[in-house]
Amino acid sequence: METRKQISRITLAPREAILLDHAAGMEVTVRRGRLWLTQYGDSRDIVLGPGQSFAMTLPSGLAMSAGGEVDFLLRPAVPARRSGGWLRRFAGLFDPRWSSAASRSLEGRLRMHRAA
Repeated sequence: METRKQISRITLAPREAILLDHAAGMEVTVRRGRLWLTQYGDSRDIVLGPGQSFAMTLPSGLAMSAGGEVDFLLRPAVPARRSGGWLRRFAGLFDPRWSSAASRSLEGRLRMHRAA
């Protein structure tokens, strides 16, 4: 399924987890329940409730887990204005998060949802 061009509605059972590879450019919007997001390379853990959204900007894996039953939408994010010019974007190509060791280590343990 090509999720970069369409909206996907996903439901997770209590304590179920999903791993999204190469999450940059995607947005998660929670419709029901609470969703916990952890993205490789980001020191924050994000907890979303109903009506809240989060757009992923890092090109790394994203782990999502539900404390209870959760229903959310996964869709392409509205592009943000780029800052820093071409040199900053070029340097970003060498960011080690492009090949996420975290997502490789979790492969097979979590239900995979490929965004590419």
